[in-house]
Amino acid sequence: MEKIIVDRIKSNKSIALLAPSYVIDFKYPNIIGMLKELGFDKVTELTFGARMVNWWYVDYIKKHPEQRYFIASPCPTLVSYIRSKYPDLVQYLMPYASPMLAQARIIRKHYPDHLNIFISPCIAKQSIEAPLHPKDVDGVITYKSLKEEFDNDGIFSDNFDREYQFDSLIQEYTKIYPVSGGLGNTSHIHRYFKNEEIFVDDTIPNIEPVLQAMRNGSTQYRFLDILNCKGGCIGGPAIVNQNMTTEERKLKVESYIKDSSKRNLGAKKGRLEYAEGIGLEVDFN
Repeated sequence: MEKIIVDRIKSNKSIALLAPSYVIDFKYPNIIGMLKELGFDKVTELTFGARMVNWWYVDYIKKHPEQRYFIASPCPTLVSYIRSKYPDLVQYLMPYASPMLAQARIIRKHYPDHLNIFISPCIAKQSIEAPLHPKDVDGVITYKSLKEEFDNDGIFSDNFDREYQFDSLIQEYTKIYPVSGGLGNTSHIHRYFKNEEIFVDDTIPNIEPVLQAMRNGSTQYRFLDILNCKGGCIGGPAIVNQNMTTEERKLKVESYIKDSSKRNLGAKKGRLEYAEGIGLEVDFN
């Protein structure tokens, strides 16, 4: 399936929507040139989509002070799990797009004749979420498959050692999003809840007791910032460097943030007006 997507990239105008966890497997900014060599016309990072998700979350929380619980919904595995095992809690899922879907909708508005291809460490984005939104996302390529395509086409990082720039719609501080707690930190969720009301964790065994307590109405937590993979999206199953520890992966992302902040990120740094008129609502019922 991913081979078919790559063939479409090479024969159509296309835009790469790159998850910021890519730095665990690929070098910045070399990856931008490598993707263009593969066939992409433009390369964007999901950070602006994440910024807009934050904006919608905060707006929703402000408008619903009476709501008892709020569950972050960027992780398709956990959304699917809650819908299946805790249907009574679906009402508390934040009814908005993930950064992938948000970025795709924004890019679609500005580049309607391009394919939107998401590049990710997440198999669930490929198997669960993207198929639900074919008008927004044209395909998903995992890091493992991308590495194979680069190798097959003789596209190697050392040959792209210059100052490439993302094409548009980027943000700096949301690069931390793939690390567990990144959503809550970058949306400043602590401004709207007490510290003891915010639950940040990952993996179902750690999250399950809180979901059960929420079902029973016996938890102190009101906002759940949760992801399925260990450490967050940096623990995705389609990451190439599986031998890296969670802490090493987190440090990679943090180092990337510091490095990229010293560089020219590229044109059209994402601003709110670029998303004007674009709805990010999603119905999980």
